[in-house]
Amino acid sequence: MAVLLSAPILLSITLLISGLAKLGAREGTQDAMRSLRLPLPTTHASVASVLPVMEIFLALALWIPVPPLQVLLAGLVTALMFTYLVIIARALTFEEQVHCSCFGTLASPTVSRTTLVRNVILNVLGLLTVVAAASGAMTTFLVQAPLGLIGLGLALLTAIALAAATIGGSVADPDPDADAATAASTAAADVDADELLDYERSPIPAAVLQQPGGRLITLTQLTAQRAALLVFVTEGCGPCERVLDHAEEWIGELEQTLQVRFVFSRPLDQLRERTTNRVTDHAMHDLQFTARTALGGTSAPSAVLLGADGQLAGGPVNGGSAVIEFVQEIREQLAEAQQSPVDGEQEMDWPAP
Repeated sequence: MAVLLSAPILLSITLLISGLAKLGAREGTQDAMRSLRLPLPTTHASVASVLPVMEIFLALALWIPVPPLQVLLAGLVTALMFTYLVIIARALTFEEQVHCSCFGTLASPTVSRTTLVRNVILNVLGLLTVVAAASGAMTTFLVQAPLGLIGLGLALLTAIALAAATIGGSVADPDPDADAATAASTAAADVDADELLDYERSPIPAAVLQQPGGRLITLTQLTAQRAALLVFVTEGCGPCERVLDHAEEWIGELEQTLQVRFVFSRPLDQLRERTTNRVTDHAMHDLQFTARTALGGTSAPSAVLLGADGQLAGGPVNGGSAVIEFVQEIREQLAEAQQSPVDGEQEMDWPAP
């Protein structure tokens, strides 16, 4: 009986932790849905708001001592767990590794076989919860032995806490892009617009990027004629996908004045078609993160503005929201420069194309 009752307790704890973690990371949830390529993207924002509340509600309402209601809610929880399982299994078939904030900012965001095993276990717990609810065991213990049920819950919670402390958190599968996407899934640093382009400038570091076709070019050579906006992104990263969705817009608006380059950590011939369609021929390859590291970027997405005078002109900034705000500030600076072209060129060191 204790084993049967452990299933709904563990499932409730999981749902409660997941819901509470998502409450403070709604943008991360949207990024996860984007990374997982879930349909109906226009509904992602609404789902990200409703999902954590629903998980918390199910975790608590599951213990209302009404057997028919418990069976219904247990069935809903099991259906939810099965949906998660299908989504994770599908994500493992993608060419690139996917990152998902299944528990908000908690645990590793990398979708791996370990993630699949975890979801299989959650489905088994869901089925056992349906059995526990249908047999009346949950209601019986709630009414007749509530202290025993609370004690069992505390024991399980203590075991989970000890296991987490011992393991030191979830372990992700090795991946050269993992460090970038982990930081990206939680990064949304506030950026003061006045600091984006008004800071102590420094020389462009000695680093190289690989162009389409395989030719290497130094950052200094790249900016010999025009300033360049470098946006470092990684496929399979939710915030990066959000940034990439702006690629066509940014290229169309900014390319007349400065170069816009989306820099990837993997060879360009390995990028998926959806990515190349958005960035067209404005993609470059950063071998072993050397350029991003030299420029001070700590994650993907990140962005930096290189001046045509051999100096950094803005950034680096890290995180999806920060990159979008950074580019928006550049667009505003350009709009002001068009109204006062001489002053704009002198302040930002952007020569006329």
